[in-house]
Amino acid sequence: MDRAVTNIEGISDGGVALIAYGKLQLEDVSKRGGLEIENGLLRYCELDTLALVMILEYFREVIKPLNR
Repeated sequence: MDRAVTNIEGISDGGVALIAYGKLQLEDVSKRGGLEIENGLLRYCELDTLALVMILEYFREVIKPLNR
């Protein structure tokens, strides 16, 4: 788990993101390690937000014919 948290590409689900954020808040992390975790969290949040936007767009397309 530790390796996944410090690996930028390793933050791939909400559980690992939560642990990574906690690690930044509660542990003494090197500046380089902290930046890697921060970048991983930012990338995870970016992809998570994109997925939510894609879901929203899908639902808008599905209900569009119903609103006519």
